[in-house]
Amino acid sequence: MKRIYLITTLLLTASLSMSGQSVLDALNSISSQTKGTARYSAMAGAFGALGGDMTSMKQNPAGIGVYRSSELSVTAGFNFYDNQVNSSRNNRNNDFYFTGDNMGVIGVINFKNGALRNLNFGFAYNSVANFNNEYRADWSNIHTSLTQLIASKASALDCGPADLAIGSSYNPYKNMPWLSVLGYNTNLIYHSPSAVTPNHYEAIFNTQQSSGNAYLTNITTGSIDEYDFNVSGNIRDVFYWGLSVNVTNISYHQQSYYGENLQNINVNNNYNRNVKTSVTDGSYELSNYLLTKGYGTGLKLGLIYRPVNFLRMGVAFHTPTYYLMSDTYSAAVDYRFNKVDGQPLAGRADDIDNQTDIGQINYKFTSPWHVMGSLAFVFNKGGIISVDYEYTAAKDMYYSDIYADYSYTNDVMQSQVKGIHNIRVGAEYRITPLFSARAGYSYETSPLGSSYFNGTNTPLIAEGTICHYQVPGDVHNISCGLGYRINNIFFDAAYVFRTQDYSIFAYEGAIMNPQLTILNMNNHSVKLTLGYRF
Repeated sequence: MKRIYLITTLLLTASLSMSGQSVLDALNSISSQTKGTARYSAMAGAFGALGGDMTSMKQNPAGIGVYRSSELSVTAGFNFYDNQVNSSRNNRNNDFYFTGDNMGVIGVINFKNGALRNLNFGFAYNSVANFNNEYRADWSNIHTSLTQLIASKASALDCGPADLAIGSSYNPYKNMPWLSVLGYNTNLIYHSPSAVTPNHYEAIFNTQQSSGNAYLTNITTGSIDEYDFNVSGNIRDVFYWGLSVNVTNISYHQQSYYGENLQNINVNNNYNRNVKTSVTDGSYELSNYLLTKGYGTGLKLGLIYRPVNFLRMGVAFHTPTYYLMSDTYSAAVDYRFNKVDGQPLAGRADDIDNQTDIGQINYKFTSPWHVMGSLAFVFNKGGIISVDYEYTAAKDMYYSDIYADYSYTNDVMQSQVKGIHNIRVGAEYRITPLFSARAGYSYETSPLGSSYFNGTNTPLIAEGTICHYQVPGDVHNISCGLGYRINNIFFDAAYVFRTQDYSIFAYEGAIMNPQLTILNMNNHSVKLTLGYRF
């Protein structure tokens, strides 16, 4: 009867226990980077009050109303990431990749008379974020093991070995938490009952006797892409208004490998999972695969006010984007240990491996709303200084689905996540009628407080097989660029340097070494835009 109740309960929460959506998953879905045309990127994206750039469509839709002629442009990016991890040893990973950052067209209808000077229509593709990245961390002389976390989670289930063991007619991956099933069926944990706790599980790692080293490799690819449909207008060259409908596509692919090389661990003789154990050496690797896809839509509204020629003020509001999401995931463990028949036998090893089912879950995600205020000064001799402030109500994002209850996750996000503040400053100077020089800087705050970054607090980690996580720090972008205009053709180039630190945790409650493991993630981008106005 107890087993039937347990299985029924787990079936009701299966969507959370197998894959799971957490605070950090949500933060991936709202990632943004300084991406767009080369002019926009060179000025750090400070175009909220300035307008007149194709990327304005995704930021302040009123910026398209500034156009007096039609335009067609395309932007490509050449990117290089350089990641350094400070752990027991310094690891460095870097690679090149190409991106298509922006492509669009704007059509202008001019009116000779009346308050409405022109009515503009636009369509643009914008790359919002790119996930191409890789890092590796190593830890020596570990004091705890992931196997202990697996054992504690299995013990908390209060279920017997029959609930976790794979049988000829029983597949525990259908209704039990996958991490506990993986650990039990690969002998990383074993059943160790007592009179007080009849369904207690122990890990192969024993804090009093075991030691070892650990490593983590994390590889991600994918992007967030946005398609904007815009209508905007110009009223008496004083007020500019705009409306954009955005369709957003998320694709996120993660492969990770966490392993431990251990000495003096407990193994079960004859693999019968009984309490009798022997001490030997061994190693294991947990590999994970995750593919997240999503499609969403939202609205953007904006206004620009030009009271005098040299001053522009802008305001914009972005509604939440409403997504339909899906996760496809799987995991596997490969465990090798020196064979034990009463005594460890050198040179002889046994290999136990197990792979989960391929899981899939569909759910809904609502991104946070944004609001921004902007100020730009335009000087007669071709100088521009522009400042934007943007607030993202990150704590208001939430999950929903008719088949799963996300109320706890949403409540935790409300309490753990902070609003994101983004300040952008850009400048442009026209050196000659043909050449312009640009520069910019932006600063974005982390949505999690310093207590999460330094490990004092732990963000909500959903039940699943991906146990490691990264806590993001603040973001800094430094940029510069050049522009060239001749007749109706323009060519722009930009360089953007983005740097952000992350705290890496191998798993919840991990004590890998006395110091924090810091990932310094640097990205260098060169962007080229070719455009034509007609």
